[in-house]
Amino acid sequence: MASQDYTGIQLRNMRDLERSWNNLTFENDFVFGAVLRSDLDLCRRLLEAVLDMPIERVALVQQQRTTDISYEAKAVRLDVYVADGTGMVYDIEMQRLNATNLPRRARYYQSLLDAEQLDKGADYNDLPDTFVIFFCTFDPFRKGFRRYTFKQTCQEDSSIEVEDGTTRMFLNSSGRKGEVSKDLEELLLYLNGGYHSDNSLVGDIDAGVKRVLASDELRRQFVVLELKLMDERRAAIQEGRAEGLAQGRAEGRAEGRAEGRAEGLAEGREEGRADAIAVLSELKGALVSAGREGELLEALDSPERLEELCGEFGIAAKGDG
Repeated sequence: MASQDYTGIQLRNMRDLERSWNNLTFENDFVFGAVLRSDLDLCRRLLEAVLDMPIERVALVQQQRTTDISYEAKAVRLDVYVADGTGMVYDIEMQRLNATNLPRRARYYQSLLDAEQLDKGADYNDLPDTFVIFFCTFDPFRKGFRRYTFKQTCQEDSSIEVEDGTTRMFLNSSGRKGEVSKDLEELLLYLNGGYHSDNSLVGDIDAGVKRVLASDELRRQFVVLELKLMDERRAAIQEGRAEGLAQGRAEGRAEGRAEGRAEGLAEGREEGRADAIAVLSELKGALVSAGREGELLEALDSPERLEELCGEFGIAAKGDG
């Protein structure tokens, strides 16, 4: 039954993905990567618009690269991973979800690029310059800039740069501040829902999106990849639930023991107070009957005297065997 249910879920997801395919845009990371990987000259022109510098040519470092440096490392699928004629390396990503961990994610991607580029035994000076570029359909830093560029600088003197060859860049499709190239300005408007057919870069990107959506092979790849990602997410959720349930049970047992101890202590104190009141009340009655009520104050001031008087009148503490 579980297997049939699971297959049914997959089939429904597959039909939904098939229906959604023709409505995808350049903002979808699969389409984004497919357009730029299939037309490397278009990818070069996009990089020129982003970086405001000429780039002679670009080549794929590895097709649809999934980076996994070690068995324990977190696997990452890079959208577009290219190098230019000088050896400079670029990772270009599309980001639609406003994840709060985006700067640290960029840091992780940067470290993966470095680890892949530096062969064992090579000199650190052989590391190429690298750019990690995120196209965001939101403002990641909420300052309104079209482009946020980060390099490492000295806190004591911002004119001193580390010069480690790394650059992290976040592009904001909703931004209006900051000078950028006309091509990049039009591209960001395109990502934000606008389209100007007179811009050749945007027009060629839009034509590339149409070519991708017309490909049955890419449609099949998209469905298979998305189903795989859904399975991975489902497995992660189930694993998280199992871990949470086990942790909750352990915490519940610990809390139960703690509550039991606390309740037992409180109950013991309450019973102790009740016993003491009963003993004193009985002793008071005995002393009054003997005309010695003045000795009750002595008993209250001295545990030894209290014990003597209780022994004299045969009064035992409640609960004594």
